[in-house]
Amino acid sequence: MPGAWHLRAEPVTLVAAGAVTPLGADLDAFWSGLVTGSDGISMIERFPVDDLRVGRGGEIKKLRPLPQGRRAGCRATQILLAAAEDLLARAVVSAAPERVAVVLGTALGGVEQLERALAPGGRARHAVGALYDSPAHALARRLGARGPVLTVGTACAAGATALGAGADLLRADAADAVIAGGYDSLCRFVMRGFDALRSLTRERVRPFDRRRSGLLLGEAAAVVLMTRDGATSGPTLGRLLGHATASDGSHIAAPDPNGRGLEFAVRAALHEAALTAADVDFVSAHGTGTPLNDRIEAEVLRRTLGRRASEIPVNSIKAGLGHTMGAAAALEAIMCLLASREGVVPPTLGLDDPDPACDLDHVIGSPRATRPRISLSTSLGFGGCNAALVLEAPAP
Repeated sequence: MPGAWHLRAEPVTLVAAGAVTPLGADLDAFWSGLVTGSDGISMIERFPVDDLRVGRGGEIKKLRPLPQGRRAGCRATQILLAAAEDLLARAVVSAAPERVAVVLGTALGGVEQLERALAPGGRARHAVGALYDSPAHALARRLGARGPVLTVGTACAAGATALGAGADLLRADAADAVIAGGYDSLCRFVMRGFDALRSLTRERVRPFDRRRSGLLLGEAAAVVLMTRDGATSGPTLGRLLGHATASDGSHIAAPDPNGRGLEFAVRAALHEAALTAADVDFVSAHGTGTPLNDRIEAEVLRRTLGRRASEIPVNSIKAGLGHTMGAAAALEAIMCLLASREGVVPPTLGLDDPDPACDLDHVIGSPRATRPRISLSTSLGFGGCNAALVLEAPAP
């Protein structure tokens, strides 16, 4: 499409995934929690929140210990390595070390370590773990990967951008296997920032609902093993057919009022996948529960999908997890493929009275029995960052 640049629009295979979320310590707990409508939102316990307007979020209460002898580092690295262990229990990375790449999206990196370094009694060495790409390099060391190690910082669209960048490394023959995904951890720095912006709701998160009043933050990590199409035998999660990113740069925090960047990303991702709106069976929406974001996203989906927008199931999973920032889009991409495999789309928690301004075919109340072949996942982030992924279920 005009204005878009493409490498080679070859599909890539998503072999397997691992995740750690407020719903549980692995991918199975994540999926089970989504389908049963579990609520991972609670009062935050790891750091003081008494002085904040909102002290709730999707906090991971317990992490499984890493294998003996494994060093974790900062909280973000701990969560990321735990998700990687879940992945490695499900799949083998068989490429040569110099052909294994790591591409991760994050909004904050290891910023909590900077808090430690600056706090009374803190030490300068703590700041080393605050480097933006420290968790990614920790994962590369765990894998023994000696290929490219990239950290993507496109705010809350970063998980989707990382999957797209990983696909491009495979298409460019810069790697034979890529561990891609996203992560972020909760800390006072980010909580105070969102609290000051008045973005956090004192009620429950209600994506696309008339009564929606804001988001809640969460922490998580999600990673996938990606290979070239046809390079892996045996069962897989599915394929990434197309991806696109776009920046509209409208405002440092608010989305573009016309959704121009997101619209471009959706159209470009479908174009790269050589598909049209008629091919889309399911939409995983960004759906934060903020008044402006949800309305703009719904308008973009209606423009890009046309009449199909009222016929395609749409959900958002952020009400049960919190907005997990860099991990969000990676979790949502994985959810799309699990929905295809299991034949059911999880519901949108907190959505009881859909806003007419967000008129879509929302999955409400209970899971919907359907087996989407083609899924579209949309993401927006601060600074005008937008991304879209087009995913395909594996052949039956």
